[in-house]
Amino acid sequence: MPAPNLTFTVTDVAISDEVGFNKIEVSFSADMEYQAFECRAPKNGAEYGVGKGALISSFSATPANVQRTFEIYDTYLTAGDGQYRISLFAQAGGAWNDNHYFVPSGAAKMLTADGLVFLCAR
Repeated sequence: MPAPNLTFTVTDVAISDEVGFNKIEVSFSADMEYQAFECRAPKNGAEYGVGKGALISSFSATPANVQRTFEIYDTYLTAGDGQYRISLFAQAGGAWNDNHYFVPSGAAKMLTADGLVFLCAR
């Protein structure tokens, strides 16, 4: 069984410790039913992938095309100031999607496949 494809929107691409700027909201959906979801946040340069980095959010079984929403606060980014790789992973039938190919090597900002800024930096 193939892994789910995720689509998402975010309310901003940067987080700080200033009130009013200390969180972003992420909304996403998958093109197929999934059994598990994780949002992970390792600091740029650290090892990344399913189960690596701070666990920001998780969900259990969800039908296809159902939108889920969660918030990422500055305090969730536990490795101090800097840029973080915020990754969304969903599992279906044992296979996890992986969005690592959306981050160009040496890029100043994390980009989606469409060239848009990918989630956030703190």
